[in-house]
Amino acid sequence: MSKRYFINNLDSPLGQEFYSQLVKEDTEEGVHMATYTIDDPNKMPPKGFKKILKRYKPKLSRKKMLEECDVYVYDVASATQTDLDFVCDIFRNSKTTLEEQKVLILVSSVLTWSAMPDKVKPKVEKKADEEQEGEQQEQQEQQQKKEEAEAEENQEPKEDENQDQEQDQQQIQQQQINEVPEIIEYVPWEESDYKLRSASTQYQQLKEWEDMVLGLQKENLKVIVVCSGLIYGKGELLFQKYFKKAWLQQPYKLSYQSDGNNKVPTVHITDLVKMIVKVSESIPESNYIFAVDNTQDRTQKAIIQGIATGVGSGWIEQNDDFFKDFTPEEMDCFRLHLDCKTSQMFIGNEETPSDFEWHCEKGIAFNAKKILQEFTSIHKLRPIKIIMESKAENMRFQDILTMISDHYRIPVINQEQIFKDAQDPNYVFPSEIQEDFNEYWPVIQEYINTKAPAQLSEQLKIYYKVIKWRLSQNDCQNRGFILQNFPNFFEEADYIFYPNKQKLKMKKKPKKKPVVTEEEKKQPQEPAVDENGDPIEQEQAEEQQQEEQQQEEQQEEEQQEEEQQEEEQEGGPKPEDFFPESYIVIKPLGKTDNFDYNRKLINFFSERNLDAYFIDPRKKTNHDTFEDLRIYIERNGRPYNYLQNEKELIVLYFNLQKIKDLTIKYTRKQSIQIWKEITKVKKDKRQDLVTKYTKYIQEQEQELQQVKQFPFRNYLMDFVVPVLNEGLVEVAHILPDDPVEFLAEYLYKRSFNVDNE
Repeated sequence: MSKRYFINNLDSPLGQEFYSQLVKEDTEEGVHMATYTIDDPNKMPPKGFKKILKRYKPKLSRKKMLEECDVYVYDVASATQTDLDFVCDIFRNSKTTLEEQKVLILVSSVLTWSAMPDKVKPKVEKKADEEQEGEQQEQQEQQQKKEEAEAEENQEPKEDENQDQEQDQQQIQQQQINEVPEIIEYVPWEESDYKLRSASTQYQQLKEWEDMVLGLQKENLKVIVVCSGLIYGKGELLFQKYFKKAWLQQPYKLSYQSDGNNKVPTVHITDLVKMIVKVSESIPESNYIFAVDNTQDRTQKAIIQGIATGVGSGWIEQNDDFFKDFTPEEMDCFRLHLDCKTSQMFIGNEETPSDFEWHCEKGIAFNAKKILQEFTSIHKLRPIKIIMESKAENMRFQDILTMISDHYRIPVINQEQIFKDAQDPNYVFPSEIQEDFNEYWPVIQEYINTKAPAQLSEQLKIYYKVIKWRLSQNDCQNRGFILQNFPNFFEEADYIFYPNKQKLKMKKKPKKKPVVTEEEKKQPQEPAVDENGDPIEQEQAEEQQQEEQQQEEQQEEEQQEEEQQEEEQEGGPKPEDFFPESYIVIKPLGKTDNFDYNRKLINFFSERNLDAYFIDPRKKTNHDTFEDLRIYIERNGRPYNYLQNEKELIVLYFNLQKIKDLTIKYTRKQSIQIWKEITKVKKDKRQDLVTKYTKYIQEQEQELQQVKQFPFRNYLMDFVVPVLNEGLVEVAHILPDDPVEFLAEYLYKRSFNVDNE
């Protein structure tokens, strides 16, 4: 850059991009100047800049700007009325003389055209054509009159009523011809129409700033207004919320306003800076320049569809709830309708081609992947790709899996879900694989159910292609994924995570002959024709098709050989973009410590610098297990990925720890209380038993005291001797083998009836 630039507000988004363009030049000494939004005396000038001017020293700044700068760049997005009044006063001053050419550039916005309707194509008067048409009509009328006269001579005269009817019909036809509406054609607005522009009320001030700058007239001063489209790129300004929602796929479908057919001019911020430099280096004749990209379809719906396809799920809809967190200014930008033409300085024409180097010439939809790379780089976003394996699946393993998935906002993928989605007719699936998948699905299903390794076949090629296609989708490429208990064998890992284009190449199926109906047979068939138009026989046509197929196969083989040679030179094949960065093995949650490891799969990843991480969650809570896994996953640095801040995680951990301690404390208190209640119940039962026995003993003692009050001889004669005599009589009658024992049993039985007797 041969010019010396002054950038107002270098810390603004446009100023930062301008700085990145200026520092690309290797300059030993700074030649440019700038200001910051807020003055900071301790801030040193960045590389390439000689001086940072202070706003509180206007006289010194005025002198430095005039003497040591050639181009002055002001952006309405970050400038204030004071900034523009200051620069306009410098050049309005009659004492100020400009010995060299100076350029003042005001970077404005297409919002100054927000109240403009579509431009109607002006009518071009063609007198010569009209005269020719008039002569032709006269000739036709004369011929009609002659024909009518001849008809009258040859035919009998008709009645007057019939003649009146014919005249009425002719008049009606003539009226219908005259009442045909004219077709209105619309054309894009051009830079030369800037005097006709009209802004809505809220953006009237921007238009006034443009008029104020355009009104400056001074010798050796060129004033240019660069009217930029809606700016995107480098982390996104206006479209940041769209890219964030598409990256997170929250919601799953992006939305557009109203019918989405309004045309929205846009420009990449890098292209905008290049345009400003282009305008300053090669000064145009016009004072007003449209700085917009050369997008073919500028409609709002096409732009949102491009973001959804390149970044999100690929689905869009019309939903007003989508715009709840959008500001009124952002809503106005997306409602803007302006069909304008890109400046010829940047696209040129057939006679004078332009040498402008575009960064994103065809807009957001065409360059969505490039813009996504800038977005992820600036916001420090990267995919988190994990394989989680556990031989014993249970609810706790699913809980840990869900915690990691929810924290990192990444999908959990397993074999069953992939192939279930592939069979869904509403699921977007590549057509080149769909037919083969439908044909080979029974064999693929049998392979999945057997859970045993198998040799590579045509059916398994489709199996691997489906899985590779799922892992290459936007949600997995942007945010990452968790492969649940998959792959099962090292052969699967090799085919999935490495290109293997030659191995997974499908054999070409013979083309099916088209079914010819009887009607088609009856119709004459056109013979095949060569390049010169000469007819070819059917055998020759088939030979040509075979030769073309052979040539295509040879070209593919040559390409594969070249790719293999490049891989060998670079030290072996490179893995796919979705190669995992974390391999987690969760031990079974049973009591046994014996665990059958998949050693071949572990060795496969270990040889590729990915060691398995084994964790035993049996003696840990789910949250503790999650924290251990989170530390392992983030061993190479924590991505931004719109995750919770680490401070929030620390607070959450301490809150959970407090809850855990309180729970333990409450559990102890509760257990003590329960123990006291159980002890009290036991004590009460024991007391009741003691009371019962005490009462029984007292009753027995009372009976004993009553017995003791009688004389012993009388007691024997009244109660014992009669029963004893009866017992002896029974012994005499029965004569038992053991008389003593018989007598004892007899007395014992009679003792129960003593009280009653």
